[in-house]
Formats: sequence, C-alpha cells, structure tokens
Amino acid sequence: MKKTDPCSSRVIGREVTVGPVIHKMDKMLSRNMAAKMRASGLDELTLMHGWIVHYLYDRQEEEVFQKDIEKFFSIGRSTVTNIIQLMEKNGYIARESVPGDARLKKVRLTKKGITSHEMLGELIARLDRELVQGITEEELDTFYIVMNKIKGNLKAEWNAGEEDVYASCIAEGSKGI
Repeated sequence: MKKTDPCSSRVIGREVTVGPVIHKMDKMLSRNMAAKMRASGLDELTLMHGWIVHYLYDRQEEEVFQKDIEKFFSIGRSTVTNIIQLMEKNGYIARESVPGDARLKKVRLTKKGITSHEMLGELIARLDRELVQGITEEELDTFYIVMNKIKGNLKAEWNAGEEDVYASCIAEGSKGI
C-alpha cells in the first residue's frame, strides 16, 4: 500500500518559512531516491554510502583517506569508521596500507563500487529529469539564483559563528552543490 502525505497537495506559500520547506523537500527527495535505489537492486547502499561512492569515484586518481571523508561530509570519525567497515564488508570499497605508515589506509572503490556509481548516476539523472518536468529554463535559472543566495546567507552565518572550521565544507558540500 502506498503511503500518502495529506499535506503534499497543498501549495507552498509565503506563510511557511523557508527552512522547513527546504527540509521537507530534502526528506521527500531522499525517500524518493532511496526507493529508486531499492528498486534497482542497490538496497545495500544507503544515501550516505552513495555519496561516499560518488566522492571516491570523482577522486580515483587521488589518495583518499578516512580523514578526508570525515572532513568533506562533516561527520565524526566513529561514524565514518562504521560506514567504511560496512561498505568494505559489502564489497564497495577497499582499504590499502600506505608504504611508510602502517596506520594510514587509503580508501578506494572496488569494481563493484564503480559499477554501483554508474548505476547511481543513471538513477540520479532520471530523478533530475523527473524533478524538472514542467519547469521552464527561466524558472530553473531563478531557482539556482535563489538557492545560491540562500547558500551564501548560510555560509555567512556559519562564518560569523563558532563553526568556522567546517563552514566551507558545509557550504560547499560537493562539486555539484
């Protein structure tokens, strides 16, 4: 039985503050993507795993270490350790020792990880096409202008507070954002 959101047909208006709207859209997008991943047989991967696969795919020619993943995604060492262990157990990544420092381990994608990235890429492209159906180029341009302004406001707010160390990582997110 398909779940329905009784509020989903309501038009979003100015009476709703921006933060909750962005949060709700993020949740809807995440649930939609997770359902597509399950339907495509990528049910071992969580969204976070998918983001890490994408991060490693974009950096195949670089040495990537756990601390790089921690910093980029602004998540703690123990969380990344658990994620990496599970992804390694499931065959998506491998850890390799670094000559000269047995404590350091490079993280790289396996063939299964690369194949999963390619499948995820197709899913993301299809989802993106679905998201922009019925939206004009002008409307999309306006959307990106507004989102960049919100991002700039968040970055300025972060830089003004105690979280200066993580501000650039959080505000920049990834190559696509």
